[in-house]
Amino acid sequence: MKATTKIKTRSLMACLALTASVQAAEADQNRIHGGELVLAPTQTNAHVRNFNPYNFSVGAFYAQDFIYEPLWIYNIAHPGQDFPRLAVSFETADDLRSVTYHLRPGVKWSDGQAFSADDVVFTFELAKSHPAFPVGLDIQSDSNPNGLIVSMEKVDDLTFVVRLSKPSGLAHEHIGVMYPLPRHIWKDVQDPTTFANSEPVATGPFTEVRSFSMSQFKVCRNEKYWDAGKPYIDCLKFPQYSGNDQTMLAARAGKIDWLGDGMSDPERTYVNGDKHNKYWFPAGANANLHLNTHKAPFNSLPFRQAFSMALNRRFILDVATFGLTTETQFPIGTGELYKDWYDAQALQPYRYLMEYNPKRAKALLDENGFVDRDGDGWRDNPDGSPIEFKLAVPSGWSDWVNTMMTVSENLRDIGVNAHLSTQDESTWFAGTTQGDFDVYIMWTKPSATPHGTYSLMFATDGLAEGRRLEQNMHGMVIPEINQALDRFAQTQDRAEQKKWLTQVHKQVAEKLPVITLFANPDWYQYNDSRFQGWVTQDNPYVRPMLHLGVPERGVHVLNLSLRKEAAAQVARQ
Repeated sequence: MKATTKIKTRSLMACLALTASVQAAEADQNRIHGGELVLAPTQTNAHVRNFNPYNFSVGAFYAQDFIYEPLWIYNIAHPGQDFPRLAVSFETADDLRSVTYHLRPGVKWSDGQAFSADDVVFTFELAKSHPAFPVGLDIQSDSNPNGLIVSMEKVDDLTFVVRLSKPSGLAHEHIGVMYPLPRHIWKDVQDPTTFANSEPVATGPFTEVRSFSMSQFKVCRNEKYWDAGKPYIDCLKFPQYSGNDQTMLAARAGKIDWLGDGMSDPERTYVNGDKHNKYWFPAGANANLHLNTHKAPFNSLPFRQAFSMALNRRFILDVATFGLTTETQFPIGTGELYKDWYDAQALQPYRYLMEYNPKRAKALLDENGFVDRDGDGWRDNPDGSPIEFKLAVPSGWSDWVNTMMTVSENLRDIGVNAHLSTQDESTWFAGTTQGDFDVYIMWTKPSATPHGTYSLMFATDGLAEGRRLEQNMHGMVIPEINQALDRFAQTQDRAEQKKWLTQVHKQVAEKLPVITLFANPDWYQYNDSRFQGWVTQDNPYVRPMLHLGVPERGVHVLNLSLRKEAAAQVARQ
């Protein structure tokens, strides 16, 4: 029972850490209930009433973490100090072939129905029967024979067991992030991928949609929320902003409590607008370019290598991203967040791929037949077909727009006809699953270990056209990476894990499924005139960002409460 005991202990420590953290946070604060928190987690031209937590074009931005809660929230900023949510503990079997979860007793859906293991198993079965429904579980199937999860089985109302296709000590990283759905509501849904879920029934802290228009909507407290006394805030208010400029105009005036926008000079463009405007940009996960390797010229390794060497990353770091991003040393798709996992000596031979060398890039293209064959001034594929492609980026994301503009200019300097393609944010997100693209810029998703990040980047169940995952848009299957990740998951010895991770790093550097750019800052701005309990550099209890993909935002919002001055103002209204 060694593995079981070890992981049980870790679960207990997580609970104790959470309790201590919350007690410490509450000890010196006078909590006041009430108020409407104004948030801007994303940008759109018009709000669409969709609260499907697995709709990554619209619903997930608002439904995940606020309306629906996961089983477990990893504290990425403080490994080992996790936040058990709908599950309170888990046990991995001695042979690493199953994981047993224990659910939190007393949890109810917002319509009063009891939450149970039936709902969790139902969500798994729904994902299994609808492969295009992106629940994110690595389910074994005919189309995904190497999938990790074979089955989920109810043991009793508060217990379920997950059977695995192969030994894994890290399966919880995949399963714990699942957002269960209410069986009594979703069992009658014909197609979960198109279900708008306009009247959500959920277990999260905010479930009641009080008002909705294309320009603003409001979601208010769940009176049946399991954590007694929380949330402290009455409602979340989501105004509509179509781009960075519009968002920053409102934020600078102190009209937004919480946001996460890229900005070049935060002191001048944000802080000077209101004395309560604050920001903190800790180093975050990497941003990479995903080239569609299912078509030319991106299916050519020499082309991808030339692409990487053509990029002036120093200019991108210092100018395009305003000096707020961090250099990534090696072409492995991850950066500073996991620097302690590097084997720098093993990766040094690939360092040249991160260096700006347009001369060498042009020579490599010439050697491999990517030359101008029709005299129009642009390089063509070796078969004579023209090379012309788009670099897709959301129109309002100025730092990434600048980056892609620089990429376009760098490629055109070596004779490659690449165009910047700015898109409405919703359109851009919708395009991530289709596979019909040339080049996308994309973040990496942090995890408790690099294994989680690379597992998403090389998940074989997300490669079918029409249902790709945002993390593996490159579309490349590299069996050596999946094998090394399997070996990583089969041990809990850090040195052994690092050995297998080095194999992953070398395969990424050799085959370049993604073009590594830089480590993004974690964009985080807030106005503390009305609410207290914010994550700060001095009290970094969780990652502070508001955007989708940061489950800790659900912990963050539960720690916010009205300041006395703001409460008095609310009382006078």
